[in-house]
Amino acid sequence: MTKTRLEAFSDGMFAIILTILVLELHVPELENSSFAAFSASMIQLAPKFFAFLFSFFIIAIFWVNHHHIIHQIKKVDTKLLWLNIGLLFFSSLFPFITAFIGDYMMNPFVVALYPLNMALSSLMINALWKHAFVDSDLASSTLTAEEKQARLKRDRMALLINLGSAALAFVWVPITLTIMVVMPFAFVVPEFLANKTEEE
Repeated sequence: MTKTRLEAFSDGMFAIILTILVLELHVPELENSSFAAFSASMIQLAPKFFAFLFSFFIIAIFWVNHHHIIHQIKKVDTKLLWLNIGLLFFSSLFPFITAFIGDYMMNPFVVALYPLNMALSSLMINALWKHAFVDSDLASSTLTAEEKQARLKRDRMALLINLGSAALAFVWVPITLTIMVVMPFAFVVPEFLANKTEEE
């Protein structure tokens, strides 16, 4: 498979995942035409909407990071293809888990699934990056050895936080929900800056 085919296939998969995600938002049934009925339906829809909004943002982060990686590779090999498929598999689970949480937001077993899937998805995309930039000559990079090690350390930290937040769901669900919301903002800016550095 060529780099172009890999890119097109992956972009198509991410587009399908986002489409399935929004399909989980069903139009509420209004009892009547009053504002009270409208407000009640919006309040009932709110958990699903916020779960959708968050998941859309998370999948967008994975897609942007995937784009930065694939953009810089010169060729593909079998291991890269399978790591890419692993990323797409775990990413495709987000619509199901998002809908599940939208219905059972305070259930620890359900909530724990989200950071667990984030951990597995992150593991795949981090392995994809490591294979392309550290373990092979698939990508051209100007990163120093210290910068590569810093990236790997940050990836391991994110993985541990995701796994820890999944476990914390069985202690108190709001802790896990808070970590889930805060964590992307804590890591997306350094990730963006790292990707900008790699492309220079």
